[in-house]
Amino acid sequence: MTASTTAPDPDTSFTLDEDALAQRKAASARRLNTVLIPAVRAVGFVILCLIAMLQDWRSDASFAQPALVWLVAGNLAYAAAAFFTLRFGYGRSGRLDLSLLFFHLDVLAWLFNLYHLEQSQLFFAYFLLVRVVDQVGDGFRRALYFGHVVTAAYLAYSVWVSLHRPEAALWPDRLGIAATMYLLGFYLAITGLVTERLRHRTRQAVRAARALVESLNQKADALEAQAIELKHARRQAEQANLAKSQFLAVTSHEIRTPMNGILGAAELLMGTPLSAAQQRYVEIAHRSATALLTLIDDVLDLSRIEASTLALTETSVDLRALVTDALDLVAITARDKPVRLNSEVDAQLPSRVLADPLRLRQMLVNLLHNAVKFTDRGHIDLQVAVLEDAPQALRLRFSVLDTGIGIAPDKLGSIFDAFTQADGSSTRRHGGSGLGLTIVKQLTDLMGGQVHVKSRVGGGSHFWVDLELKKAADVAKPVEPAPAEDGEASVSVLLAEDDLVNQTVVGEMLQFLGCEVDHVDDGEAAYDAVTHKHYDIVFMDCHMPVMDGHEATRRIRSEEQRRGSHTVIVALTADSVASDLQRCIESGMDDFLTKPVSSTQLSATIERWTGRRTHPITRW
Repeated sequence: MTASTTAPDPDTSFTLDEDALAQRKAASARRLNTVLIPAVRAVGFVILCLIAMLQDWRSDASFAQPALVWLVAGNLAYAAAAFFTLRFGYGRSGRLDLSLLFFHLDVLAWLFNLYHLEQSQLFFAYFLLVRVVDQVGDGFRRALYFGHVVTAAYLAYSVWVSLHRPEAALWPDRLGIAATMYLLGFYLAITGLVTERLRHRTRQAVRAARALVESLNQKADALEAQAIELKHARRQAEQANLAKSQFLAVTSHEIRTPMNGILGAAELLMGTPLSAAQQRYVEIAHRSATALLTLIDDVLDLSRIEASTLALTETSVDLRALVTDALDLVAITARDKPVRLNSEVDAQLPSRVLADPLRLRQMLVNLLHNAVKFTDRGHIDLQVAVLEDAPQALRLRFSVLDTGIGIAPDKLGSIFDAFTQADGSSTRRHGGSGLGLTIVKQLTDLMGGQVHVKSRVGGGSHFWVDLELKKAADVAKPVEPAPAEDGEASVSVLLAEDDLVNQTVVGEMLQFLGCEVDHVDDGEAAYDAVTHKHYDIVFMDCHMPVMDGHEATRRIRSEEQRRGSHTVIVALTADSVASDLQRCIESGMDDFLTKPVSSTQLSATIERWTGRRTHPITRW
């Protein structure tokens, strides 16, 4: 009734380090011999005392007979002596193994207990096999040795009993017990073979594992060196990716600024008296510039999406106004075709939703542009339907239907692939890069929606996008347009723009719309102008010298908070990155227009935010 000479490693973390294993083995042996074995031995002898007391209590003998008292006292004294000897003698006994010594002495102590217990039952002799069981963990030889020791001790004890108490000799029974004990001891010792084999295999496994670990350590060193190189390469790639993103943003800004001048000047020129040939040339230039800008935007956006640098920036959006803007943007490209552009918005649509207005508008414009390109006559319809209306969100379907040439069934599976068109032959009638629908697909995926298409050759096409959008709280809404009155004052506009070409073009557009326009070319001048004069609306460029448009807007809002007033400020920016547009809103601007802008967009924005009707440029 003691612990085996092996015990679990107190440190359960696995290691193959030889020094660490040696330290753990020494610590485990010390804990086994100074804690576990002494404690379990003491508990074992206490249990023996309890068994003896219980046995006497069940018999007719006096419970406190002297023999029992001496037995209990002897057991406790021996257990205490063994406990302290093992507890404090470990490591101080030289070559003498104290645990093995007490294992032998325990057999003698057991015999004294057996002499008292077997007076009622001889089977208590089998308790001697506990010593054999204790040694199984140390292997076959040691267990077999103690099998012989306990059997020989029992036979010697039986001889002594027969000499001193002939009436209790009972040799047939005792010899049977001794034979059974020997056979059981032999069987238990055989189980030690399994332990030895397992230990041997474990040692082999440890040696193999240690060799493997050494090999792995060498490979790990090589991999660590490669990891350092990869980390360095990744850092360079991230820096290159950042540089690419910055380059795309700068390129987009630098392209849009002159394109605003080209498109704006062409639109202004179309509003002047021109000959038929001149009018045609200007329209060609305007359409070509529009197509070039679309291509540039598509390439830049595709690069941003593939580089995972395009992020959505949600803000409160008026979907009805956004649908109108999308149709206005596409109307210019469709005005030379006998094609009607229509829109239909579900009456259940809430006033505002949370979405990225730039990317949602871009998605709709791309779908509409695709419809215009492949529709020579008939109509194109943009529909917004509410599929599901929950308290906090709703599921919408944006549909674009056209009466165009349609798409062959074998081409429907690839029309959303980059640089792919339904007609890729050299004799195709309709141009384009094939990026518009690709960007629609990728923007839809980015928004967590699905895009679908149904088409029939000669019967038109139906593209639709299903999106789930959150509802937005009502905010300050643009002023509803009021009917024009005779003698109504014109809209007063402040144009803050440092680029002379854009200042001229946008200023001329506003003047042709009937607005009174003041010009400033930096943010500080814009701040001074707004604080000294009331304007119905301010078109604020973001990048200006002295003070940029964001800081100017923040100062204006701070001053207005003190005065209790509010001036409508619309960003007029060449930035097209979502984070830049979100920055416009965060700085206090009410809305934004991305360059290049048309007079139609300017008119719609003024009308939406001031309630004053203007008239876009028309041909003379």
